[in-house]
Amino acid sequence: MACRNAYRTRMLMEEEKEEKIVFSSPALTEPKVAKKVDRLLFGVDSSFKSDDHLQNNLDQFEWVVRNKIYPNFYGRNLTGENALTKKEIDFIHRKGCQILLYFSSAEGKETETQGRVLAKQIGIKAIELGIKEGTAIFLEIGEKEPVKKKFLLAFAKEMLVEGFTPGFKANTDAKFEFDREFSRGIQNDNEIFKKCLIWAVSPVIKEYDEMMTTHLIHPDNWEPYAPSGISRDAIAVWQYGRNCHKIENDSRVETSFNLDLVRNEQVIIDKMF
Repeated sequence: MACRNAYRTRMLMEEEKEEKIVFSSPALTEPKVAKKVDRLLFGVDSSFKSDDHLQNNLDQFEWVVRNKIYPNFYGRNLTGENALTKKEIDFIHRKGCQILLYFSSAEGKETETQGRVLAKQIGIKAIELGIKEGTAIFLEIGEKEPVKKKFLLAFAKEMLVEGFTPGFKANTDAKFEFDREFSRGIQNDNEIFKKCLIWAVSPVIKEYDEMMTTHLIHPDNWEPYAPSGISRDAIAVWQYGRNCHKIENDSRVETSFNLDLVRNEQVIIDKMF
């Protein structure tokens, strides 16, 4: 893990004792917000496999390094045609990187039952892949998807019971429903919702949208949108760029990757896999 450790941020604060939830393990604790950090941690996420062989005889991971820098973390989906596998997990870990997990589903996201069922599905998939207890798994919620607070609450509770840290990957702009429903959760069910991590996919900064040339690694300021009731500094991950450095793989399918930042490693790094 030398490569990963070389890029990790030094935190300038004393460790505070973590509050434990009553129905889960010590690994599933409320994220802490650092008072100060030296720099931002860079990573990527992609719906394409990191070991996918490209037209230029590089793999996707090497393509990231060629165009940016060595990533601290690599975000991968647990579902879909190019879902994460044990083989790819070994590949990324051999690179000295951690894996940021998310889960996409077209199933409804409005009722308590839907929340519990979806969390159980994620738990089964995670166990099959050997993902360690306490790892954060982010449920991806589309901008136009109907979502309700009771779903988010039931999902979070069941994820904690399953032994994983609940997270939501969503557009946190107040124009979209997730912001309103998550904010209601913070107000009415704070003990559960404060255990949840947020991966904000907005705003995407213009110069990093579908970038095709090598550019600065990340913006100078930490400015993801944040739901009411939490601060920007509590956002675990910010996806500030998307669909960058497009290139075809050996199957002549166009691939790309998104750009992400972590500001506070105490919120998320020890909950990566």
